[in-house]
Order: sequence, then C-alpha cells, then structure tokens
Amino acid sequence: MSVPRTLIWTPAPTAELQLALHRAVAGPAALVPVGSGTVLLPRREIGFSAAARFAGQVREVGDRAFLVRWDGGGAVWSDGGASGYSGAARRLVGVFGWWRLKAVAGELELPADVAEVRELVDEGRADTWVTALPDRAGLPINTVLPVVPVTQGGAPLA
Repeated sequence: MSVPRTLIWTPAPTAELQLALHRAVAGPAALVPVGSGTVLLPRREIGFSAAARFAGQVREVGDRAFLVRWDGGGAVWSDGGASGYSGAARRLVGVFGWWRLKAVAGELELPADVAEVRELVDEGRADTWVTALPDRAGLPINTVLPVVPVTQGGAPLA
C-alpha cells in the first residue's frame, strides 16, 4: 500500500457522531460502527493536519479520538496529547508537522475491532466507494462493512 491511509477511532456512538458531524458540516467520511465505538474513515487524500483537525471535532462529541495514519512503511498516531510512531513515519506527517507532533517510538495498540477495520482498509475493502450491491459489483456480500456516510464538506470518498 503506497497511499497513506487514515482512520479515527472514538468510543462515541455512531448515530451521535453522525449527527454532530452533519451539524458541523464536517466530512466527507465513512463511519463504521464497531463494538468499541465508531471508526471514522476520512477521504483518502486527507493530510495529517486536516485529519488532526477532524479528530478534534470528533473529540468534541466523543471526549476521546485516536488518530492513526499509516502506509506500508510506517505509522503515526495521536490522541490529541501524546503521539507515537513506528517505522518510517515522518513522511506521513511532513517535516514541520513532525517537529510539532513530538512523537515517540512505540507500538500501536488498537482495540481488536478497530485493528480489523484497519486490515480491511489495507485490503481495499473498507473505504472503497461501491456503486452497486456487493454481489453485483463482483464482491462477496460479506466483504463490505456497514458504513454510515457523512457527505457534508465534500464529495464522496471515491
């Protein structure tokens, strides 16, 4: 995977988060309900700074939001206070952003259901815009996550 991907996890309920993001005209994003809360998948082209601002909006609703940005070479994460990284993560943030982030080396620990969503993103099965029912798009029905779109603020995720 060469394109950096981003996700934001919060313990906030999906419906509550969706309403708050619509009111704030924030988006676009896909919300994935998981047992531990909600995983927000912003548009693919989002940069780290914009994703950090998005995570701040999510924090206003869910009190906590955990931002993760990764590619095949590394990962960087932040909870709004503390930050960490693994591998070659500096390019995921940019030089100036890296200096401000003050991330420390470590291992990323995500709830199991959030880690599963991340794996599906890596496989291209979680944040891909599907224009037909999965079986008609050539995808097995069980490979598509139930997502709630948040379309304010931009075009769909594709």
